[in-house]
Amino acid sequence: MDQKTIRTEYDSKWVMPPGWRKRLLAPRLILAITSLLLGVALVSAWLIDRSHYVSTSDARIAADILSVSADVSGTITAAYVASGDRVKTGDLLYQIDDREARHLLSEYLAEEDGLVAQIQRERTQLGLVGSRSGTHIDASRADVQSARAAVEAAKADLMAAQQDYDRELRLKETGLITQNVWEQAQNKRLAAQQNLRGAEARLSSSAAKEREAVISKSDASLVEHDLNILEAALQRARAQTEGQKVIIEKHQIRSPIDGVVDETFFDAGERTLAGFRVALLHDPGKVWVSANIKETQVRYVKVGASAHIKVDSAPGANITGHVSVIRDLTVAEAALMPNPNATGVFTKITQRIPVRVDLDPGDTHLRPGSMVRVAIERRKAEK
Repeated sequence: MDQKTIRTEYDSKWVMPPGWRKRLLAPRLILAITSLLLGVALVSAWLIDRSHYVSTSDARIAADILSVSADVSGTITAAYVASGDRVKTGDLLYQIDDREARHLLSEYLAEEDGLVAQIQRERTQLGLVGSRSGTHIDASRADVQSARAAVEAAKADLMAAQQDYDRELRLKETGLITQNVWEQAQNKRLAAQQNLRGAEARLSSSAAKEREAVISKSDASLVEHDLNILEAALQRARAQTEGQKVIIEKHQIRSPIDGVVDETFFDAGERTLAGFRVALLHDPGKVWVSANIKETQVRYVKVGASAHIKVDSAPGANITGHVSVIRDLTVAEAALMPNPNATGVFTKITQRIPVRVDLDPGDTHLRPGSMVRVAIERRKAEK
């Protein structure tokens, strides 16, 4: 066999040199050992965490979201805030058209001034002594009758104007008349109301003159009685005035807290109704964590237990807190639309118990609704 044949056979039966196998197996062995140790470490850490903490990712930042509503109906004339604005307690959010309310306040003030004048006149009459002639009495009574007739006529005019107003209002709601026609009917009703008030004022004045005609020294008690009635009416008028001032204040919707405007629902020019919400606000300094703990683990959670929170929006923040409330019902029971088992097929699902975690003071900005992970210190379960 020649040298070439020997080399060929050697090449076909080549065997790895003895030292090379160890060199190739060493990295694999190291990698396997490292992976094994890493796996043991992760499992150990997981077991330690399970034994010391009750953890859940079903948690989020929560806050008291205040719904600000309108107390009166009307057209919004100005909107002073937008979503995201920071406000202070008492800051103006919306202005509702208050012209009609202010006109009514002016009427109440005028009525109050009229009563004050009548009281002053009656007090003056209380000191007068003398008699009045029969002619003067007859003339005064005639004036009273004329004033009463004027009042009745004004009432009839007001009733007719009110009927026209109601009819025009119904037509306006169906779109059969223009705004101008409806406003004319409204102005006509207001004019009739003013005429009635004027007639009633003239009747009061005529009645007062009639009393002046028949008053005498022996009628002083009657004047005092009238004074008591007028003073009571004055108190009522002043109460109406103060109440109307409160109504005018309600046309200004103000912030009840220091906080952030989360949402606004109306713009200038839109009409709102009493009870409709116009904005949502929350205080960013008063937030907490709402966590849903499995019912199989909630027995290890106690009020006062410390908690560690990891916020998705602030991964590097070190946030701590403590459990303040453990609810007595599950999330499913608190849902607005529970899911009844109408098919008869039942699948058991582990329920969740809501837990509130109050946060320790810190400078991390937390937004309501942000997702977090909570690890609550595990306590010994009660039997």
